Amino acid sequence: MMGYSHSVSAAATWLALNESGLIHIQDTPTLIVTTLVAAGAGMLPDIDHHSGTIAHSIPPVSQWVARLVSSISGGHRKGTHSLLGLAVFWYLAYGANQLLYQGIPLLALALTGLAGGLALRVFKAPGGWLGAISLSGATLYLDALAYMPWAILAGATAHILGDALTVRGINPFWPLTVKPAVASMLWRKSGYMALPLLGEAGSGRENLLTSILTLYIGAYTLAELGILSTYPLEGARALLSI
Repeated sequence: MMGYSHSVSAAATWLALNESGLIHIQDTPTLIVTTLVAAGAGMLPDIDHHSGTIAHSIPPVSQWVARLVSSISGGHRKGTHSLLGLAVFWYLAYGANQLLYQGIPLLALALTGLAGGLALRVFKAPGGWLGAISLSGATLYLDALAYMPWAILAGATAHILGDALTVRGINPFWPLTVKPAVASMLWRKSGYMALPLLGEAGSGRENLLTSILTLYIGAYTLAELGILSTYPLEGARALLSI
């Protein structure tokens, strides 16, 4: 998937988790902040790609980090696109919340600002990194940091699942290479797995899925504002029960 699609799918995933009750965020400001963090986290697995959007977010530091991560993880779509990668992303976010300087979780706020800034950049929203800093401040003010490890996990998971729907696929068990008894497009000799419903990254099918998820986000936003009487999943269930 392309960067914009990753961020849209990550934001939609976070909202769907909230609508389904798997997370419980009642107030709109907290939901906005955490959704932006999830959307930005939808870009994080591509920190293994030296020419990706995230690698160019804070040059030259982000480029150095991308090259380091790529070297450690074995290259693009390897370590950061695996179950181990997801565990590392969650642990880094969780651990950042526990590290305090004079009672302030500075590292967690920096991670929140990075994720939020990535989302603002991908969505071409005004504010840039000043907006990212403001997002960090809002997160602290709203006492929303406890949600951040889960928002980052949701965004990164959406990214990996999205890439699994493309032709290239992923190796979910990296650094292990689990080979199938009989190789196929779904599970290759390389250990990579894919359900290539979207075809190549950037395909028309990917753009269609991104458009549908964008409509979901729009409908959720209208319901949150009280303009629509029901949320999208609730409305879909009601239609199916007719």
